[in-house]
Amino acid sequence: PSFNPDGLKYVREWYYKYLNTEYEGTPPPYLYHRYAGHDNNRDAYMLNLVESRMFAEIAYKKWCPQIYIDHHQMGSYGARLFITPEMDPIYPDIDPLNWREAQFLGTYAATKLEYSGVSGVETYAPFTPDFASAFQTMAYFMNIIGILTESASVKIASPIYIHRHQLKGYNRGRYSDRPFANYPNPWKGGWWRLSDIIRQQTLSTLAILEAAARFREQLLRNSYIKAIRSIRRGLEEKPFAFIIPEDQHDRFAVYRLIKLLLDLGVRVHKAEEPIRVGNTIYTMNSYIVFMAQPRRALAKHLLERFIYPDYEATRDPQGKPLKPYDTATDSVAEFLGVDVIEINERFQCKTREISHIEIPDPKIEKSKGYIIDPRINESYKLVNILLKRGYPVYRVFERIKINDIELPAGSFYIEYEEKLFEIFKEAVYLTKNQPINIDRDIDIPIKKVLPKRIGVYQRFYGGNMEEGWTRFVLEEFEFTYTQIRDQPIKNGELDKYVDIIIFPDDPLPYIIGENIEEEMSKRLKRPFKLPPYPPEYRSGIGSDGVDKLKKFVENGGEILTMGAAAELAIKGLKLPIKDLTEDITDPSQFMCPGCTLYAEVDTEQYLGFGMPQETYIFFWDRPVLEIIPNHYNENFKVVVQYPEQTILRSGWLIGEKLLSRKPALIEALVNKGRVYIYAFRPIFRAQTRGTFKLFFNSLYKYENL
Repeated sequence: PSFNPDGLKYVREWYYKYLNTEYEGTPPPYLYHRYAGHDNNRDAYMLNLVESRMFAEIAYKKWCPQIYIDHHQMGSYGARLFITPEMDPIYPDIDPLNWREAQFLGTYAATKLEYSGVSGVETYAPFTPDFASAFQTMAYFMNIIGILTESASVKIASPIYIHRHQLKGYNRGRYSDRPFANYPNPWKGGWWRLSDIIRQQTLSTLAILEAAARFREQLLRNSYIKAIRSIRRGLEEKPFAFIIPEDQHDRFAVYRLIKLLLDLGVRVHKAEEPIRVGNTIYTMNSYIVFMAQPRRALAKHLLERFIYPDYEATRDPQGKPLKPYDTATDSVAEFLGVDVIEINERFQCKTREISHIEIPDPKIEKSKGYIIDPRINESYKLVNILLKRGYPVYRVFERIKINDIELPAGSFYIEYEEKLFEIFKEAVYLTKNQPINIDRDIDIPIKKVLPKRIGVYQRFYGGNMEEGWTRFVLEEFEFTYTQIRDQPIKNGELDKYVDIIIFPDDPLPYIIGENIEEEMSKRLKRPFKLPPYPPEYRSGIGSDGVDKLKKFVENGGEILTMGAAAELAIKGLKLPIKDLTEDITDPSQFMCPGCTLYAEVDTEQYLGFGMPQETYIFFWDRPVLEIIPNHYNENFKVVVQYPEQTILRSGWLIGEKLLSRKPALIEALVNKGRVYIYAFRPIFRAQTRGTFKLFFNSLYKYENL
């Protein structure tokens, strides 16, 4: 089975198109998954993709296997095959028996490979199993033995020749290409072929199947023991439960979290009476995730505030921190913006276990008008459906109180129109968003909402995964967009197509397309070479395109940058803003490898509409911005900023002082236009739904704004 059958077809067609040409074996220029690229292997717990949901239904709920094998490919210049076990750090709440089984089966397979004359087989480097977003590492959190193989790549299907001196170690686990206990038989270089990969994967899979057959009773018994131990730990160790109150800032986010847990096979209960824990009482109908359950480790990891371990296994011999293989936290409740209470004392409560969750159907009555809650992400989907159908929508720019319900600035107002009422009902039922009836005229300022013509910049060189996720989010919430490549920008014709252009997180060299190899070699601190892409697939807007972008903004256009793409706004448009991480090369000075951070939101500014005043944002290493004192300070509005201290929520942050009181979201006025600089990842992998509204608010324009 394949997680991406469409991608397999696409890669195969691309390969044969250039077979027997100078471009043979060059990777495809686009993402090989429509939205996610390789991030389809980072969707194991969020289940955004239909392929992920199909797999989860089969593997996590119906099948529940004892062993899961995931075959991958890696770079060409290290070992020939990596096979589990991975290296430290591990997640300590996973049963030790699971780690021993993974070591046993991986070593059993490695022994078979060695016996069969396969050299270059490695274990314990450089992959780590401490994150849950990949399907193989997710298996560990479910008491399933996760086996990973990573084969050295060829040129898609064409052989590659490798000189012995080109073979390298890694920065963790194995530092050079010589015999080690975890790599006793180094490969000596030469031709490497697709048939070698197939042979490795076949031998290793058959070896694991053989071990599973030989030790069937023990492995089945171990699965039972791991489940019982998980239940026992939940009864004896803190935390004993997590409580998730139903009434929260975005109640739909609560439903999404509960559905996600259920889809992952986590057992969830609902309180049928108020919950008393010590001197605190939590409301009836709150959700409870008791830790006494087989998937305790998974539930705990997704719900807890997680501090990444800082000890011997996560630092090199000189004491420098080693970045995690993926994000430093998987605290999905924080990604969604849901408050979860960790319970560290035993309590009694009448509950019922739930097997599914449904958002209540809304009730629609004819009224003078309707208010739509801006705190709910799905409100934006409702609004976009109405705008597409020609239904006028307005926005309330002040706080409002309706029928004893207080709503923050940014509520949407819909007037009743008989001829359009069926359209409104359809949108409400589709989004399940309950409108608030209003039987009087709005007596506070409102502005008509107009959709911007949205463009998303798309480059080649293998594509940009965050660009794919941006399209995914826009489509999910019914925003209309246009994919923009280089030519409209370079021709100075961008204003013919869009009002705002989005540059998702991406290194500046890939956007500009000039001196990519030289620039990326500097940034990565290692030689970097691009594959020989055909000329028509070598993208970049060039320095002339940057000048055209500047004129686009000055004449009233808008640019939105996310994450590392802030460099385009800073250097390209020459705004008086500095990225303080640019000169930092030592992670001991500053490092924040995929973490949730506390942030303060100015909810009176339209970009902050619908957000809580204190929130979590997702940040990955850069940028950290500072507005340089200038003659036009008033043209730079700070919408989100970091607090003075205690900034880390979950993950691993070194150098907190650099972030102290710095802006995380800046709206810059540039002549007639605007530049929105998100110095974080507001839609990271379509997972950080708690900050989607900060992104959505930039995609509307208003009369007289």
